[in-house]
This record gives sequence, C-alpha cells and structure tokens, in this order.
Amino acid sequence: MSEVSLSVLAFSPFLPYPPDHGGRIRTFLLLRELARRGHDVHLVPLLGSAEERRHVAGLEEAGISVHPVVHPRRFGRLTLCDRGRKVGNYLRGRSDVLRRFWSEEALGVVAGLGRSFDVVLAEVLWSAPLARAVEGTVHVLDTHNVEHVIATRTAAQTSGALKRGLAALEARGLRHDEAALLRAFDGVVAVSEVDRESLLQLAPGITCDVVGNCVDTDQLQPLPAPGGGPPVCLFMGSANYPPNLDAAEFFATGVLPSLRRRFEGARMLMVGADPPPRLQELAAANPGVELLGYVDDIVEVYAESTVSVVPIRVGGGTRTKILEAMALKRPVVSTTVGAEGLSVEDQRHLLIADTAESMAEAVARLHTEAGLAERLSSEGRGFVEDFGSAASAGAAFEQVLRDAHARSARP
Repeated sequence: MSEVSLSVLAFSPFLPYPPDHGGRIRTFLLLRELARRGHDVHLVPLLGSAEERRHVAGLEEAGISVHPVVHPRRFGRLTLCDRGRKVGNYLRGRSDVLRRFWSEEALGVVAGLGRSFDVVLAEVLWSAPLARAVEGTVHVLDTHNVEHVIATRTAAQTSGALKRGLAALEARGLRHDEAALLRAFDGVVAVSEVDRESLLQLAPGITCDVVGNCVDTDQLQPLPAPGGGPPVCLFMGSANYPPNLDAAEFFATGVLPSLRRRFEGARMLMVGADPPPRLQELAAANPGVELLGYVDDIVEVYAESTVSVVPIRVGGGTRTKILEAMALKRPVVSTTVGAEGLSVEDQRHLLIADTAESMAEAVARLHTEAGLAERLSSEGRGFVEDFGSAASAGAAFEQVLRDAHARSARP
C-alpha cells in the first residue's frame, strides 16, 4: 500500500463470527477487508456467553486482533433491579436498551492494551457510548440501522396498550440518545441513502457517508436453478429480532395458506438461531411451516428453496439476506420495507409485494411464468457483483476512515 496504514480499535455489541446474520456479516467483512488492506485492526466484542469464545479464532484467522468481553444482555425476563433501571431511564426520557450495552470491563480491556489508536470505530449504535469513552484521533460510527426508526415502527405495531406504551417510551428515549451520539462522532456511516437522509434529519450537520451492506461474492457462488415442484419459500433472519418475528407470522398465516391452496405441498422454511416459543408454536399450528433453527451451511438450505422471501413490515437498514439470495441466484420476493435502502428495481432484480395477497401472487408467478425466475436471478447476481461485494464495500469503508483521519489532522 502506498498510503500509511491506520490503527483501528473497533467495538461491537456482538461477536461478528460466524458471519451468519446481517449485522455479523457486515461487521466481519468490513473489518476483514480493512485487515486485508494492511490496517492494524483490533476488535472488542461483547459476547453473550463464554461459549462464544470458540468462534474468536475465525476472526483472528482473518487478521483481526480480538479482545472479547463476556457481557450477557437481558432481553427476556428482567430482574427487579433491571425493571427499576428501566423505569428510571424512561422517566428521564432516555433509552433503556442502549444502556444495557455499557461495559466497564470492555473499557478496562482497552486500557490494558496500553496504546492509542488512529481511529476508534463503533459498530452499531449500541457500542457508540463505549467508543466515545476511549480517546482516539477520530471516532467513527457505522450505524447499520437508524435505530429510533425501527423502535418507532415496532411500537406502532406492538399489541396491548401497556406494551405499546413502553415501546413508545423506548423509541422516544432512543431518538434523543441517537441524535446526541451522532453529533459526538467525527464521521458517521449509513448503509443507504434512505438511512443517510434520516440520520441527517435527526442530527443536521454531521458528516455522513454511505457504505452499503455486502456479501462475500467469492464464497457465495450461483446455485443451479431449482427443479420443478411446489414453492419452497425460505425466510432467513435472527429468530429473536421483533421485525423478523412479525414477518414470519405475516407470511406463515397470511401468505402460505393461499400458496398451499394453489400449489399442493408448498412450504415455508424458517432459518434463525434459538427460535423462541412463539415461533415454535407458529410452526406447529401452520401446515407447511418448517422451523429449521440454526443451520451450519446456509447454501444447502438455499439450494433446497425455490424463492427467498423477505416479508418485513417493520425495520430499517438494508437486508443482507436479499444480497445473499441474489448472490446465490435465488429469486427474491420482498415487501417495500424489506428492500428499503437497496437500489433495486421491482420486476427487474426482484418482486415487491406489500400485502398477503400480492405476495402470494408474486411467489406464484415465479413458478408459473416462464423465464421470470431465471431473469430475476441473473439480474440479481449482476447487481450484487457490481454494488454489493465485500471488496467494493471494504474499499469505500477504508476511504471513509482515511477521510475522517485526514480531517482531524488539518489545522
């Protein structure tokens, strides 16, 4: 490299390995690309349990120095102390979820390294307070999502007055905290122009660049076209993520029954680690729904499928699952929200459908309209090669860090 390499300290609210869901994929590939480009990359991830330490080797093999911190996060049943903290945060108009990721131990680990860094990077808003607590030449936040938008949408669709009210309080507090944190960083990265506009509306005047999500196009090679038979609809997503739970229920109860009336044997495959009882009950109560949980090889599951479905109605950011399916040449049917932030065209790269009826019809078209699935799949693969590869995203991300570092050096 002709330019001087940077020393980068990155915080992540999760261990980005194995790269088996959107957040992990983005963080892993961007940090891997920085290391490949000759930068000295150190990562402090918050692990949900000590068992995750076994995956650290995968990151180190990619050239990333890892300093893990076990930091269990309580998103299920809260203790009395947790509930008291939550009430206190809401009374002050602050986010409670954000504060669950604060870790004195993580800061202690950084102090123990006994060195400074050119760039302190926060992967996802949840790790932003930790990054800002560490001295560095510049601080950069890679947002992944506009979190208050997701929280607001989630609150609007939450059932029950009490739960909806609490969700609205979290959304309000998160909006306040997100705005303050955005203004505290020297550079901010959005995953799409849509997200960038939202971030600039929230915090006018910040320096915000776009680096889209990406997949490893060298690893994800096109699969052969599926043979004949009924639709096999694959839904990928973190099973405990509320927007994914809503999407799974929407497709299983609103879309699949229509498809099964038209195509005998139509199925829905759901992939995601640690499916909660709510999803297990959904699968048991709806014929044709198969809950696979975590799978070691997603390519095998894509090979079994005929279409990738993204029935997301709540959320933000861009869907790595869409890029993944396109890279493997599986046609995609998505809602507008599901494809939000990707510069894809309806009827060219994928099919957009926002109601149960239109989504069922879109899936049906892929199985009855000659040449449609192959045309969409070919266009989708080309789109990912041009705009969604790890190499192209890594180059753009590197430039963002260099630009931020250069701005800090100006008198």
